[in-house]
Amino acid sequence: MRLGLRGQLGVFTVLFAGGMWVSKVAQPLYFEQLNALVAFGIGYAVMAVVGGFSFAWGAFADRFGGLNAVRLGTLLYAIGIAGRLLTDVIPVIIFSGVAGAGASLVLVAIRPWVRSIASDDEIPKIVGSRNLGNQTGLLLGTVGAASIFALSATQADGAKTALLIAPALVAAAFVWVLLSPNSPTRSLPQSVPAGTDCGADRRRSRVLAVKLAAIGLLSGFYVSLVAPYLPLILTNGGATAAQAALIMALMSVAQIGATWIFSRYSTNSRPFALFAVSEVLTGVITLAAALALGLGAPWIAVIFIVRAAFVSLAIAAEETIQYAVVPAGATGFVFGISQTAFLVGDTLGGVLGAPLWLNAGPEGLLLTAGAITLFNAVLLPMLLRSVRSGSMVKAA
Repeated sequence: MRLGLRGQLGVFTVLFAGGMWVSKVAQPLYFEQLNALVAFGIGYAVMAVVGGFSFAWGAFADRFGGLNAVRLGTLLYAIGIAGRLLTDVIPVIIFSGVAGAGASLVLVAIRPWVRSIASDDEIPKIVGSRNLGNQTGLLLGTVGAASIFALSATQADGAKTALLIAPALVAAAFVWVLLSPNSPTRSLPQSVPAGTDCGADRRRSRVLAVKLAAIGLLSGFYVSLVAPYLPLILTNGGATAAQAALIMALMSVAQIGATWIFSRYSTNSRPFALFAVSEVLTGVITLAAALALGLGAPWIAVIFIVRAAFVSLAIAAEETIQYAVVPAGATGFVFGISQTAFLVGDTLGGVLGAPLWLNAGPEGLLLTAGAITLFNAVLLPMLLRSVRSGSMVKAA
């Protein structure tokens, strides 16, 4: 039986994300064993810099074709993470650059691939399936890496084995996407209709790119105030290290469950309402977490597990909104701008998070992140609702 785009993308993202997370878990352990943490840090920085050019990768994907760009990016990423077995600085820089380019190209090229094939009504379920695949791949990748370490004679052997398995998983994703059909199931305009103001369309795309960049910058900032510090936040709230790991695993399960519900039942009719409700609840729960740190591990666990479910719903709803407002011909470029801005915000949050923790503790991080989340719940609909309305009027 031939899978539709939803199934093709779901399988691909499980394999791709699984390989990514096996490698992410194993690489620092492997480099530490070989006394190469300096090279690891350099490679991480190179990947971040190359990923910052997502706007360029997006523009390339628009010209090259979304599916073709996903294929190329997957191949590059498989090659890049295969090179993580080498710990000398020069190879690390080269392979990190290749991996960063490949991963960034895949992440932005998926959008024009979906946009060229899926109808507006299909997009929410496809977005849900892709996010479900990412979360499943993350869970399988981390559990798989842990299993490899447990079955290996030494930690160094386990890390090396995991670094061999990771590119094999990504290579399997490449083979899978290579076999995916390249023909769209819905017709898209192949030429510019008479009377179309191309200059006005380009200006609208630029304005939209600026709006999405502002949203991406804000999102990256508040995400990086919580995600990197989550194990510390949980242990400061009374959980042991083992309990913190269990809570994070349950958070992943909650995200998978919420995304499965979204992918099965969501429609394209009210994504703004779903985003606003999910984002507001995420912000309120984040503020509540700051006030509940002294109540003990069980309460903290419940709060963060519930928060994880609403985070996944907000992410899926936001992506659905973006598909609704981004012009089909500029999908890669505009999404690339948004991704670049998110990475900049993520960097800023990472830099400012440490001094904020030192001066205000976990409560300060959570209160700041919660307040910015609530602001974003208002900002995104305010910036994008008029864009969507204008697009609908024009289409009519």
